[in-house]
Amino acid sequence: MVMDVVEDYPIRRFDAGAPEAAGDKVVAEARVELDVNDGQFRLAMLCLPRELDALAVGFLAGEGALRSRADLRGVEVDQAAGRIRVVGDLDADALEAVTRRWTWGTGCGGGGTGRDMDAPAYAAVGPGLAIGAGRLGELAAEFQGRAKLWAQTGGVHACALAWAEGIIFYAEDVGRHNAFDKVIGRALLDGVDVTDKLMLTTGRLSAEIVSKAVACRVPLLASRSAVTTLSASLARRFGVTLVGFLRGRRLNVYTGFERVLADPV
Repeated sequence: MVMDVVEDYPIRRFDAGAPEAAGDKVVAEARVELDVNDGQFRLAMLCLPRELDALAVGFLAGEGALRSRADLRGVEVDQAAGRIRVVGDLDADALEAVTRRWTWGTGCGGGGTGRDMDAPAYAAVGPGLAIGAGRLGELAAEFQGRAKLWAQTGGVHACALAWAEGIIFYAEDVGRHNAFDKVIGRALLDGVDVTDKLMLTTGRLSAEIVSKAVACRVPLLASRSAVTTLSASLARRFGVTLVGFLRGRRLNVYTGFERVLADPV
């Protein structure tokens, strides 16, 4: 199990066709096993090996399996063995639905192929918050300024929970799904309500991310990257606001227009 999340790696660098020996900072990726209720459910995840308690809790919440903090009885992390043990009152149907999917990893194929969006965990989000477009841009700048691991390695995604006053939780991971789960998990573990907050992410806003937001009741998602047609369709269905291509004072609002306000002239 890799303990340090950045390693110095010897490489051969080419500049104008000429090679030279050099070193590079490479982000760590590890295989971690998640065990729920001593074998009721087991899963292997590929992730950045830190904040593993939040990753496990956020993953289960985003799948609709963990409905509230009160249903969680314990989380144990064995960092050396690469193992997370979660005990609680979890939705068996939601756990079983996860096992029907193709694979769980760090990339685009990692999630969402078997979700039943008609399940009880998925319902329209509440009114949430309203925020000015300019303030969203300021939060995006604060968000980008925290990306220290990305600056070192270029090998991670990031996600943050925020409100108008600033960023509350921030997490990085090799997978954009994992970064989202870590932030949601930390909020749930610390008892922070997400229903009146927004999530910032570096990754594209695909259907899997929107379905996680719906399960966790997050009303607004914002990214410097793109939106997909299926994610926009799900967002309209469940009342989630999607903001894409958030870069400085420019942004696109695809759904839930009422939550993003024009700046005063």
